[in-house]
Amino acid sequence: MDNVRAVERALELLECFSDDRKNIGLSELSRMLLLPKATVLRLARTLENKGYLIQDADRQHYRLGPKVLALGQVFLAELEYRQVALPFMEELRNRTQESVSLYAVSGDERVCVQRVESPHALRQVISIGARLPLNRGSAGKLLIVFQNLAGYEEDITWEERKHMLEKGYAHSFEEREQGLASLSVPIWNNKGQVIASLTLSGPSFRFTIANNQKYVEEALRTAKQISYQLGYLG
Repeated sequence: MDNVRAVERALELLECFSDDRKNIGLSELSRMLLLPKATVLRLARTLENKGYLIQDADRQHYRLGPKVLALGQVFLAELEYRQVALPFMEELRNRTQESVSLYAVSGDERVCVQRVESPHALRQVISIGARLPLNRGSAGKLLIVFQNLAGYEEDITWEERKHMLEKGYAHSFEEREQGLASLSVPIWNNKGQVIASLTLSGPSFRFTIANNQKYVEEALRTAKQISYQLGYLG
């Protein structure tokens, strides 16, 4: 079988398992997949060698292996912080009336992983999943500094870096796009690592000196609440 079809069949085999079917024999897998036993056996052995299946001591049945759990934990870890953050982001939006986003690093970009829109008709529009430059804007620069990412030394001045580390936030005024402003603060996990940036953004005319001070205080407080929920005690 070709490589793509082999992958499809391997995934279909894993999908045979459920709460009602935790242990499945080779014959039953063959019937469920409508494949010859020899083909199913080859797939099962490959998945077993990679840790995705375990064969019982009697060698009559298979069950899911530890690699499946490991992948599930990765998914749940990402899902968890987005879900934990959402109600706090909504409260922050309500207090500031500005859009609130959560950004994470993805390669040489930042991706919006959670978003709550401003109620104002005039607002910055960004969708969950949107990818933006890592070296422009407050969110990207904050992630570069707090995650100590290499290769961006020329994009951030010493003064910017010092300000972020001392004050705990980054700001951007019409840097990525004319008429837009933002400020970002770090989200920490239980290991003391910055995993995302919490960002307030909107039209630059609303980011006045007075509003900026309020926005910074509200954003820092919200980030502290989210980080605490994620197990950060710093």
